[in-house]
Amino acid sequence: MVGDTLLSHEHFTLKGDIGPVNGEFHSLKIQIVTGELAIGFAGNFDAAYSAVSALKLAIAAEPVLDPTEWIASRNILDADFLVLKNAAKKELFVIERGEVRQAINAHIGDTDEWNRFLQLKKEYSGAAERFSVEEDGRVLRSDPVTCGEKEFSVASDAMEALCWDCVGRKQPTVGAISGCVVRVVDARISRQLEYLQAVEDSHFPWEPAGGFAILASNEIERGIGIYFGVGQRGFILPVGGQPPCVGSTASTLKAFVEEARSKFGMRLTGGTWGETS
Repeated sequence: MVGDTLLSHEHFTLKGDIGPVNGEFHSLKIQIVTGELAIGFAGNFDAAYSAVSALKLAIAAEPVLDPTEWIASRNILDADFLVLKNAAKKELFVIERGEVRQAINAHIGDTDEWNRFLQLKKEYSGAAERFSVEEDGRVLRSDPVTCGEKEFSVASDAMEALCWDCVGRKQPTVGAISGCVVRVVDARISRQLEYLQAVEDSHFPWEPAGGFAILASNEIERGIGIYFGVGQRGFILPVGGQPPCVGSTASTLKAFVEEARSKFGMRLTGGTWGETS
């Protein structure tokens, strides 16, 4: 699953801009509720986010409940959902206008931006194999890139390109903090659904020259963190968090990781520039 983080808001229409990047207009639109379940949503943010947050609590109390039926029973007509199950077999369900259908590939959200996304897709040009690496740098094994992984990479790159394509538009409906799209995969080692980590170079002159890291918490309290090393600025996006995105002025990456742990119980890991693990 691949998604952006920008929330459509009346501010965009009334004032003609998206305001400061302070976290107010961003959220995880793909919520990993458990290692075997991820929910994507589009449309009415408050209704969709509240439903997914409530579902997280419901599953904690009753792990065997059917998440697709649970969401559909809420009859939320102004929000659409993708439900990805990663149990004995992978299953994808789409809930649109309260109706449920099963799919192999699917999208939800702005139709015009979906068409633009298709235009931005390119042929796969990545590596032929990938390496599984421990946190200490030890290479566990290498595996050839599968057709599914290639398809995911192509879609992921196109989504990022779409976010950059939307920069400067007066009424954007797709976007992400510094192009940090949310990527969810069936991880090779854990075989659980996980948020991908990344280390990014700086994209524009007004960004910190040192680039930034996308850290991920893929255990009990899930979510991502985005930290700009030189600018000493970050954003924490916890699953089911209130608020859904928290701005941080932590002076170091270590302090940023600790803030996510103390506030939300998250264990952020990823590119740390040797500062922390």
